[in-house]
Amino acid sequence: MSDRGIFIVIEGSDGSGKETQTKLLIDRLRAEGREVYTIDFPRYSEDSSFFIRQYLDGKYGQADDVSPYTGSLFFALDRYHAAKDIRTALAEGKVVVADRYVGSNMAHQGTKFKNAQERLGYFTWLDNLEFETLGIPRPDLNIVLTVPFEIAQKRYQQRDDDKKDIHQEDSSHIKRSIQVYEELCQLFPKGFVQISGVKDTNELSRQKVSNMIWERLEPMLPKRSKGKSKGPSNQSDAKKKHNSKPVKKYVEKADNGGFKMTANGRELLKDAVTDLDGDVYAFTDKFSAATIAAAMARLSRRGDDMRVTLLDEFAEGEGKDEGLLKRVITAYGDDSVQQLVGLHLVVENASNILTKKLEWGRLAAYLEQSTRYIFFDQKDSRGNYKYFTPKNLDADTARVYEESMDKIFDTYSTMVRKLTDYVRNNSNTPEAERDGAWKGATRAQACDAIRNVLPVATKATVGIFASGQALESLIMHLQSDELQEARDTGDQLLKEARKIIPVFLERADKPGRGGAWVAYRANTNKTMKQLADSKLPQSLSPETKAVKLISHYPKNELDLLPQMLFDHSSLPLEQIEQEVDSWTYDEKLNAFKAYMGERLNRRHKPGRALEQAHYSWELVCDYGIFRDLQRHRMVNDLNWQELSPRYGYEVPKLVEDAGLSDLFESCFDISYELYSQLQSAGYHLEAQYATLLGHKMRWKIAYNAREAFHFHELRTSPQGHPGYRKLVKEMHDVLAEVHPLIADSMIFVNKGEDDELTRLAAEKYTQYKLKQLDKSNANN
Repeated sequence: MSDRGIFIVIEGSDGSGKETQTKLLIDRLRAEGREVYTIDFPRYSEDSSFFIRQYLDGKYGQADDVSPYTGSLFFALDRYHAAKDIRTALAEGKVVVADRYVGSNMAHQGTKFKNAQERLGYFTWLDNLEFETLGIPRPDLNIVLTVPFEIAQKRYQQRDDDKKDIHQEDSSHIKRSIQVYEELCQLFPKGFVQISGVKDTNELSRQKVSNMIWERLEPMLPKRSKGKSKGPSNQSDAKKKHNSKPVKKYVEKADNGGFKMTANGRELLKDAVTDLDGDVYAFTDKFSAATIAAAMARLSRRGDDMRVTLLDEFAEGEGKDEGLLKRVITAYGDDSVQQLVGLHLVVENASNILTKKLEWGRLAAYLEQSTRYIFFDQKDSRGNYKYFTPKNLDADTARVYEESMDKIFDTYSTMVRKLTDYVRNNSNTPEAERDGAWKGATRAQACDAIRNVLPVATKATVGIFASGQALESLIMHLQSDELQEARDTGDQLLKEARKIIPVFLERADKPGRGGAWVAYRANTNKTMKQLADSKLPQSLSPETKAVKLISHYPKNELDLLPQMLFDHSSLPLEQIEQEVDSWTYDEKLNAFKAYMGERLNRRHKPGRALEQAHYSWELVCDYGIFRDLQRHRMVNDLNWQELSPRYGYEVPKLVEDAGLSDLFESCFDISYELYSQLQSAGYHLEAQYATLLGHKMRWKIAYNAREAFHFHELRTSPQGHPGYRKLVKEMHDVLAEVHPLIADSMIFVNKGEDDELTRLAAEKYTQYKLKQLDKSNANN
């Protein structure tokens, strides 16, 4: 076992009790015979003190006016100078306890951002700055103490010390910082553990909070060396301890021959499950997801209450005994257990080609940065626009590639700003009503039109939540892909995920399991590509019909009636079909409408009998529309062809009206030339990065009638992008030709309104909901 020490940080807003709890923790560690190194931040080191003091004294402006990035640099410098002392203490096996650290910066400076998305970007920037660029030691655990604002304010006002604090008179800041601390704990539960000083609206005693901290910390403490261990008092006791069997202190034999929880077991489990005795309960984060999944794997072979199983077999190790988890999963689980553990992952700086490959799988959840609400004209710290450059390009080709991309992004930047001004200057909204919602709506309208000139190489962030099984599938799909960016990302996902759930991804790259699957898929794809190239002619004049219904089932939608009646009857399906055949048309129609029911909103969907009906589509639309529609999960078939400029593009009417057509089309000229150069240089796959979101592409999708309700009604809603609203409306009209009863039941398909008014209505509704939420929070 390593002799390295452990680094603990106590965080919390002003008035949370962090100074008191830091002192209690230090005293307890020393009473246990631990060597402790303590450190407070900010330390005001020699090199950072001048800047921090000027910052605190308002020399750079009022605290809330100074950029959060500027303030963070000052405090990062302070921590940088403390890093050597922390590393030395850890190398000596000491427990390092810090009162405030990077989390304080994240929470206090994070209050300056308008929304969670902006804060997340700041959190990521600061994390990279401190732990990657500057190499400052990362804490093993951040304990975040939280109390309601009213309690924090009361405690803070009672303080009699004269310690300088820029937030001393700013109660609103304290309130906001509490919210950001809680947000940190939700976003990064592995790094920031929230401990509330309040239970059932009553304040907990200092000692109870101290005990809660100790419960989280104690299992992480390094083992004492033999010279410091508190061993048996004499040789006889030592022998007795060695020979005796370990006592099961959490469970005991029950009258029915099984096991039941002891008082100690109930005490340990009370914070791990939401109900100790009821038949329905949920798990908190006290035990790791891997431990809970392993305990669930035992369900098939053990008849005890699962809470008893958890205590009996897993409580001692609390998920740290990897050998135990391996044995359990191998013996009782296999693939199914991978479905019981989930993981949040983020892929930053993914090209728009990669984002679609990441989101290809059905059984995971995805979020992606939107081209509708973000201007993509900002440059990074190195002065580069947000586009991806393939690593395998030769130097000359890479230079041409980046020069072309820069020209496109320069033009995009000019157009998106001009079009925003044009939309606002020509808006019909009265001056008195031009509020935040109006600004958001007009910004979205401009972004909607100009995003078509963004290259597919444009980088974005993708958030993923996946089960272990879905994640393994995603990784193997990426590793077998032709595109190097995808293969590299697959390797990185496996590396990072194994840091969290290594047991569940053990076989992902084994030669006989994941390795064989990757080789199978890669070889199959290569063979099919060669076959298509050799046997199928290249189209010189590609068809560009937007919507084509390739096939549908059934031919008569009333044939679904037996499926609709099946679970309400005791008859075999074949006999139900015979009975329904004898009904009159009106009887069938009435039964069909009864199954559809009275839908009050688009979330009221008819039953699963509609999953028998299927529609298969071939679509041609621009890549921007595809990227929005591709994220629908419950589809049967979703594939697309390689991207190219050969299907052309359209100039939005708004761009023409604003007199920006020439600039708009110049981006497509640059794109076409770059695409051709990449093709000529032998970079056929990489040439796709040169295409633009406005270039049309061919793809196919199949889904059932029940999914059609969700797909058609959602994607024609007023707040949607006008491009995909038009496409899905056309799909709906085609569906209505073959299944008019089903189409008529989709009563929330939007028939089309004025783009400006619909966006404004959606933005105003969002603002209304946020105001109502603020009022609710204020009342609470």
